[in-house]
Amino acid sequence: MLEVLIIAVVLYIAIWSALQTVRVDGESMVGTLQNNDLLLASKVSYYFGDPQRGDIVVLIPPSDPSKDFIKRVIGIPGDTIQIDGSQSPTALLIKPGGKGPWQHVQEPYLPEKWDTMNFCCLPNGTQSSTAQPLAIPAGKYFVMGDNRNRSSDSRSFGLVPRQSILAKAFVRVLPFGHFGFGSGPTLVPATTALLEGPAAAAVVMAMPPALLLQWRRRRRQRRETATTTAA
Repeated sequence: MLEVLIIAVVLYIAIWSALQTVRVDGESMVGTLQNNDLLLASKVSYYFGDPQRGDIVVLIPPSDPSKDFIKRVIGIPGDTIQIDGSQSPTALLIKPGGKGPWQHVQEPYLPEKWDTMNFCCLPNGTQSSTAQPLAIPAGKYFVMGDNRNRSSDSRSFGLVPRQSILAKAFVRVLPFGHFGFGSGPTLVPATTALLEGPAAAAVVMAMPPALLLQWRRRRRQRRETATTTAA
């Protein structure tokens, strides 16, 4: 009996040290998580690695160290990020590692049209009045809630230090009918439909020759179709 009790205590301590349950409070992650959802989070996931784009994490917000928030990692150290609300829909653009052409972040989980706090970023990661690229420094992360119009996140409290990210939420356990999280974000090459001005020219110039030729062919076909329709 004593051996069983000791083993049980050791297992309990090991599990408690590695995992934690998290109750969602609020609507900032609606689209993926609902108010009062119960999640299981791993406290050891980031002992051996760093947060990755798309991770749903438990963090301490710089604006209020007494609270824990649940957000999604959007930008990681080295990325260049920009949010352009003049596009429809709002264009969330990233250069992974700060290199290459812009990539458009596709997010099928957003619950509605994103039209609030949709310009970024100032040097500290908060929202701006126009689209401004930001190079995310080492040890900092850009996070947002999936419910963009109703989320307090990096757009309001800035970039999050690595040490403030406590755990990775990896599964929803309650309610039983909504087990798991669904799909995450994906990166696709940005097109001139998402950009305009100098940014659009940069994307076109960065295209491989075969892709550029294909893009020009489609553009010419669209113009010819429009002319035929007008006639």
